[in-house]
Amino acid sequence: MENFKLILKLYIRPAFAMSEIMDKGSWLFAAIAVLVVSLVFQYWINSKIIETYAVSQTDYYLSNSNFDNSPSVTGRLTNEQLKEVEYFANVDIEKEFRQKRRPFPIIGKNIFYFFSFYSNFFTPLITLSVFYLPATILLLTLIAQLGNVGVVLRRDYSTLAVCSLMAWIAAHLPFALAALLLYSQVIDGSVYLGFWLVSGIGFGTLMVFALRTVFGVDFGRAILTISISWIFYCFGTYIYGFISPWLFSPFLLFFALIYLGGYLGSEVRGLGNSMRQKRDLKRFLQNATVNPNDADAHLQLGLIYAKRHQEGKAFEHFTKAFEIDNEEIDANYELGKIARKDGDLQKAINHFSVVVEQNDKYSLSEIWREIGATYLEADMQKEAFDALDKFVTRRAFDSEGLYYFGILLKKQSDDERAKEMFARSIEAVKTAPYYRRSELQKWSRLARKEL
Repeated sequence: MENFKLILKLYIRPAFAMSEIMDKGSWLFAAIAVLVVSLVFQYWINSKIIETYAVSQTDYYLSNSNFDNSPSVTGRLTNEQLKEVEYFANVDIEKEFRQKRRPFPIIGKNIFYFFSFYSNFFTPLITLSVFYLPATILLLTLIAQLGNVGVVLRRDYSTLAVCSLMAWIAAHLPFALAALLLYSQVIDGSVYLGFWLVSGIGFGTLMVFALRTVFGVDFGRAILTISISWIFYCFGTYIYGFISPWLFSPFLLFFALIYLGGYLGSEVRGLGNSMRQKRDLKRFLQNATVNPNDADAHLQLGLIYAKRHQEGKAFEHFTKAFEIDNEEIDANYELGKIARKDGDLQKAINHFSVVVEQNDKYSLSEIWREIGATYLEADMQKEAFDALDKFVTRRAFDSEGLYYFGILLKKQSDDERAKEMFARSIEAVKTAPYYRRSELQKWSRLARKEL
């Protein structure tokens, strides 16, 4: 029942729901639900599209040449497609193909290069798991520069798999139910094509929230990744149509079990353990919050929610940590950053002052960058200069701090030194570790605009 509630939450609060799915979602439930929804989708929506439009590879060959059993044609078709071609070869092709089936909108006979409507009900589950998710992680790792692909894959594949399967269910379930209700009605196939198209767009939209929540990336990189990765889903569906007969060969399965079983078993256990460890950590922290004097548990939960872009929940736990111990250095630092973001500059300075009193070099002196940026927004130039000058002296290659200092110097009409800071900010991004460059590119772009 809990998993059904999580699916419903995706329609109302997708970002919050993805965070909950990370902690409570069941892969087994999601996999079974995908199979059920896919079964309905295949036989009540895809079948209507097939009846209305020329959407198969067989249709492509029939529309381009007369079937003559030549190797050039038959060599590129599976047994099922050959049977279909033979059927059309023995009937009135003009009537069956040109009159009964309309060309697919916009891309016409090229549709079979991208999508397959002649698939098994378990095709979406396998295509998502084997092709789409690894390719999506690979793309996001390159676009957002998250680090080593292998490490990211082992760490986050299972979590993303649960979120993605739940997203697929949520995107397709309403249209599958609608198709069941309308199946006995005489409705044009374009309606079912609309169901198919909107469900695909819905899945892509929910996947943006999944990437943002699981990996902590911004909307821009998540959207760019999903805009490209759908190609791999199409590719996977296309390839799966040719290799699926071999996947269930007892001979192949036997040798896969003998030679690869141990390795795959350890990898699968590793993927599952990664997700369980994340859930166990959060569960432990939530249990720890029962102690009214444990500020650190609330702080750690706040950091988890902040990484998932759940700002409201993060603020709630940071505030509780502060209420338990108003001298808690990490809680003051995080609340100060939130207050500055919200424009409450005096409150931000109050929190930052508590941090500085305890540790002048907190977070590798980043506390002074935050203080300087806050005073800069308040147009208190002297105080901003003192803080930023101290920070830049200590951290000469921090692109964000250099940019802020450049803006301050420009306000003070020290144009030459301001240009030097902007140039150093750009150079700091260029020389940063590759996995951080994507995160820091913002300051390089802003600095370039000032030069």
